[in-house]
Parts: sequence; structure tokens; C-alpha cells
Amino acid sequence: MKIFKIVLILLSVIGVALWLMLPDGDVPVEVASGDSNVNLMFVVSYILLGIAIVVTILFTIKGILGHHKLKQMITSLVVFGLVLVVSYLVASGDPILAQDGSVAADASTSKLVGAGLIAFYVLTVLAVVAMLSSGVKKVLFK
Repeated sequence: MKIFKIVLILLSVIGVALWLMLPDGDVPVEVASGDSNVNLMFVVSYILLGIAIVVTILFTIKGILGHHKLKQMITSLVVFGLVLVVSYLVASGDPILAQDGSVAADASTSKLVGAGLIAFYVLTVLAVVAMLSSGVKKVLFK
């Protein structure tokens, strides 16, 4: 972990140095866009973004695997995935036409939107049923 911090500090120092070497606001865009410092700044930005994404994913996976109710969590994720897959399979993929006859949404977009709506409805019903069943259990077993 210490090497990781050193690499991040080094990249930060390089980023600040490149930022200080960027062209002024008076430089035309055509000249500034061809400047190697600008390109290096983008490279450093992409590297830092990649590191942030990887660290976020790793800590998320570590948190999930270290959770004490891992079996329930995996079951919930599988059910959620099944709802999404079934919603996609049930959704129609008919293209949507505008009033002038042009295509407002092609077949794949229509299918994805339909699947999203179906999944939303199913998950809403599941949430309402879960809340109602929890309330009924509290009343009956109190």
C-alpha cells in the first residue's frame, strides 16, 4: 500500500508540474491543442481516473466479501439480475415512429426502455409486497 501512495503522490506532482506548464489563455486553441504538455496532462488524468476506478471496485468487492450476510446479498443480486433478464426478454422491440414517419427510437432502444420500465414495475411491486408483509408480520406476531 505504501508503494501505491508513492505512485499517487508522484502522479500528482507530475500533474501539478504539467498544469503550471500549460499555455496561457491568450494562445489560440489550434496551437494549445497541439501542445505536448496538454496531451501529457490528459494522459495523467486518464491514469488517475483509471486508478480511482480500480480502487473503488476493489474496495467495493472487499466490502461485499467481508460482509456477514454474504449469502443473502448474493441471493438478492441474483434475483435482481433475473428480474432484469426476464424484463428484457418480455419487452417488445418495436421501433417507435414519430408523427412525421421518422424513427424516434429504433428497435434496440425501444427494447431497452421497455425492459427498464418492466423491471421498475416488478421491483416496485416486490418492494410494496415486502413492506406489507413486514407490517402484517409485526401485527400478527406481536
